[in-house]
Amino acid sequence: MTDQTQPAEHSDQSVKRATRKPFHSGAKRWVQFGFLILCMPRIACYRIAYVLLGSRAMTSASESIAMIPGLRGVYMRQAFYRKTLDACGRDVYLGWNTVFSMREARVGENAYIGRFCLIGFADIGCQVMIADGVQILSGGHEHDSADSTVSMHDQDQRYEKMHIGNGAWIGAGAIIMADVGNNAIVGAGAVVTRPVPNGAVAAGVPARVLHYRKGWSAPGQQDFASSTTSSETE
Repeated sequence: MTDQTQPAEHSDQSVKRATRKPFHSGAKRWVQFGFLILCMPRIACYRIAYVLLGSRAMTSASESIAMIPGLRGVYMRQAFYRKTLDACGRDVYLGWNTVFSMREARVGENAYIGRFCLIGFADIGCQVMIADGVQILSGGHEHDSADSTVSMHDQDQRYEKMHIGNGAWIGAGAIIMADVGNNAIVGAGAVVTRPVPNGAVAAGVPARVLHYRKGWSAPGQQDFASSTTSSETE
């Protein structure tokens, strides 16, 4: 009688990470270079507008290029933001109708930003995934409200850079007004008003930490996996 509990021979292959062949990588670089050439007039127009309009030029240019649909739009946005933001990785995905309001924003390598997102003064790490409709604001208090005799329209503005850690995942429709740590997860529709620690899973309005992902623990506590490893080596 044969043992039915043995795994299939190909089961270990099903979890292997796909790798891009050198030919595909080389072809993609040529495509990116071609779109950079196509995008040069937009980049030149933006730089002229920046001299005339200052920071408002980014919002206008971003709204324009955000409307280009399909894969053509993805490559155009890659080319444009690599030359206009403070930093932007080569292999990033920037979805349709996603707008950057500040040129000081940074986007790390292999980041994914979905459709209909609004990105302010943000430093987005590598391999971050941001779902559709996410808003990353420039801090929780963009408008000063101390002087009640002055209308909100005329109040001073103050911006605070939001840091999104490497490998973080932000669900659809979330609003980010505080830092999100490395490998953290923010649930869909959450409103983040306080920093989310590394490896934490947060959700709700306002967002609260529900638990920590495997291999992570609360700030100030030694990670369980690390403590187990150290005890075994002693």
